[in-house]
Amino acid sequence: MLRTAVLSTVLSLALMACDSRGRAYEDWRLARLTEGQSNEDDVRKIFGDPAAVRASAGGKSLIYPLGPEGPYTLAMKIDASGKYQGRENLLTRVHFDRVHRGMKEVDILGMFGRPGRAERYPLKQQTAWEWRFQDGGETRVFVVTFDASGTVVDSAVEEDPRRSGGR
Repeated sequence: MLRTAVLSTVLSLALMACDSRGRAYEDWRLARLTEGQSNEDDVRKIFGDPAAVRASAGGKSLIYPLGPEGPYTLAMKIDASGKYQGRENLLTRVHFDRVHRGMKEVDILGMFGRPGRAERYPLKQQTAWEWRFQDGGETRVFVVTFDASGTVVDSAVEEDPRRSGGR
């Protein structure tokens, strides 16, 4: 009997942690927004000022890194009439594949928001930015390396060093 009650409670909590499409919430504040009914002002009241705003088809996206070190950066989609149209997690391999040599720091900031960590390598005259993200059930790190002029020279997905006692 106790086991059934516990199982029922766990199942109820799991269902409450999903939106109307069955997607798990990356942040509990999302439960306060309703697609097509909430508006940009509602998003800003709940999440504050976005780290970036970028134009998108039929409107714009407000970028919110949920960190300081991830594992999600949300693009809150706002249509031309100012209505909230859902969210998209930007810290995914699909989005990482769009990064290429020659892009600038401002391009990367617009895509992912501020990195969780930045490391300078003076001898190489390079800087690396890192974002932790969820890759299936594992936490990994996405790294973008820039030259001295702020131009992308490389990007990679790496194992999270924290899993083995690192930074």
